[in-house]
Amino acid sequence: MIAGGARVRPKICSAPLPWSYRATFGSGTYEPLVVSMAKTVLARFDRVRSTAERNGGFITSAELKDLGVPNKTAARWCANELLVRFHRGVYRVGGQSFGFDEAVQLAAKLMSEQQAIGGRSALEMWGLPGGSRSKVQVVGPKGFRSTSQYVTTKELADLRDVDVTLLSGIRVTTPSRSVLDSCQHCSAETIGLQLSDGVRRQLFTYEEVAQRIAELSRPGKKGVSILRKVLALRIEDGGRELNSYEQMAERLFGAAGFPECVSQHHVSVGGRSYFVDFAWPEHQLLVECDSMLAHSTPEQLQADLKRQNDLISLGWRLVRFTYWDVADRPDYVTAQLANYLPRKVPREDTE
Repeated sequence: MIAGGARVRPKICSAPLPWSYRATFGSGTYEPLVVSMAKTVLARFDRVRSTAERNGGFITSAELKDLGVPNKTAARWCANELLVRFHRGVYRVGGQSFGFDEAVQLAAKLMSEQQAIGGRSALEMWGLPGGSRSKVQVVGPKGFRSTSQYVTTKELADLRDVDVTLLSGIRVTTPSRSVLDSCQHCSAETIGLQLSDGVRRQLFTYEEVAQRIAELSRPGKKGVSILRKVLALRIEDGGRELNSYEQMAERLFGAAGFPECVSQHHVSVGGRSYFVDFAWPEHQLLVECDSMLAHSTPEQLQADLKRQNDLISLGWRLVRFTYWDVADRPDYVTAQLANYLPRKVPREDTE
């Protein structure tokens, strides 16, 4: 503390603390804090420090009591900044750095057994794009309400056991649930990076994310429509139900007057099975609605070209479109298909 330009030191008594107990005041570090402590009290404080180190740097009132530290002693240590009170009943040994990782440990001390770290804080813990290192968010049913400047709470009545796991011994929402809960705060580009990174690191599959959306989304839930749109570009084929991207394409084909197609058409080539998005068997035509990740790695590109060559070897003609073709360039799509398929053009009424 600075008063009139002069340093203000704490009271100096007799027995100095060990060097590791140096106290920091304001912007400057002072000489080792000197207080009147008996050897037994020093030994007790050393046990407090050791216990705190095993618990992310924090210690609770109950733990202090178990170590034989009376409330008056704890209050005196706080006054001397040997302990710092972070929340009611939760302390931290003074003179230590404090950042996001320490705030996570604080949240773990405060939250109930039904709560978990979630939202963008969970994204940060999983190392996924879009995470935040500001206030740590605790989610779950009604219960603990934080008064700490480092921890915030959000009620999630639909948080289930399947949505929570342990990460470094701390309850945190699963990667897929974290993406779902954070989508309202993230752009489509960021959501795409989250999905790609999560699948690449085997944190979840696209199908798992789609399932949680179906189970948890409700009318008016913010951000879910964007998440669905981005996810639709990444769902792989395999006899699944049509995603929204393909449903859009199927409606376009019908409105353009093309013959009825077969969706998820099965083709077997040399013992290998393929499911193609759309087929007109009588015209030997296949149409694929490619995801934006179709060629994202050399391995995927190689497998995709082999698939294409296998289909062509059987005499199939293959036409490929992207989501943006179907959504933004429908005239281009219909013009391409008109090269291969007959088209019913509605007759104009004549008088």
